[in-house]
Amino acid sequence: GFVLMFARPFEIGDWVAIGDHEGIVTDITIVNTRIRNFDDETVIIPNDSVTNATVVNRTKRNRLRLRSRVGIDYDADVERAETVAMEAIRDVDRVMRVPAPQVVPVAFDDSAVTLELRFWIDKPSARRRWQARAGVIRAVKAAFEEAGIKIPFPQRELSGRAETEGFRVRDGETTPQSAESPPEK
Repeated sequence: GFVLMFARPFEIGDWVAIGDHEGIVTDITIVNTRIRNFDDETVIIPNDSVTNATVVNRTKRNRLRLRSRVGIDYDADVERAETVAMEAIRDVDRVMRVPAPQVVPVAFDDSAVTLELRFWIDKPSARRRWQARAGVIRAVKAAFEEAGIKIPFPQRELSGRAETEGFRVRDGETTPQSAESPPEK
């Protein structure tokens, strides 16, 4: 408790992640620290655990960078998609202008080229975080639809092996199996 009071890694009202727990600090005593998580539960963490855990203070600098990912079709112009996404993000109310948002291609995934949308919010809180993230997702989706940029869904290609003569397609007729008769061999 004394270590926390002197080191002051967080204060009452700060949004913190302590080990596996995340929430708003509501009380700091010599024995434990209490946080209110985002399910409105009170979590009591012994200060011994707090001093031995990784503590992330999301409100200390009064801003927070968020990330969201979106996939674009392999046929899409990546640079154009970056520009369209950037313009959409800039129009979202909760997103800070400085530092500027970024749109960065980060992966060749199974069905898409993945772009990471990076943007900042001020006065971080869980509510402001989800409002900004939801606003960015809605804005980018609408901008992509308007620009004709496709957000693909996962796809799979099937191929048959030559030694098994590929796939065999049955004619449209099916014969239901009776529970009393064994399947034909």
